[in-house]
Amino acid sequence: MIETKVETLIHKPITEVFSYVRNMLNQTSYNKSIHSVEAINPEATEYKIKIDLGIFHLNEIYKIDEVKENKLIIASCTANGMKFTDRYEFIEDGNHCHLVISDKMELNGLFKLSEGLVKMNLKSQMNENLQSLKKNIESISL
Repeated sequence: MIETKVETLIHKPITEVFSYVRNMLNQTSYNKSIHSVEAINPEATEYKIKIDLGIFHLNEIYKIDEVKENKLIIASCTANGMKFTDRYEFIEDGNHCHLVISDKMELNGLFKLSEGLVKMNLKSQMNENLQSLKKNIESISL
């Protein structure tokens, strides 16, 4: 299993950060490996998502498993040969939000052979996406 964690302080109130992240349609604006996201149910708990992880090209369902308003979002995706779970934690820090994103990825079958390569790239890609997310949220004027 590959476990990766990134975190940053976003200079916006926790409610704004949570609202932006909870809207999974925003992922294409800050996560360069996500090419499209489409809500597939009215509750916005399941999304059809196209992901390009370099060696993996996925067209799968990204499912919101748990939401605690302004505190936590847990989402997961199961595909042939892999499963990943994303955990978004929102921690109030004055009038700012400390955001912690953790990813657990389990590769199976032939995909397990690429674990070393995926692990090397995932941390830098998650850091890059987090910085883009931070920039997007801090530039929004609500």
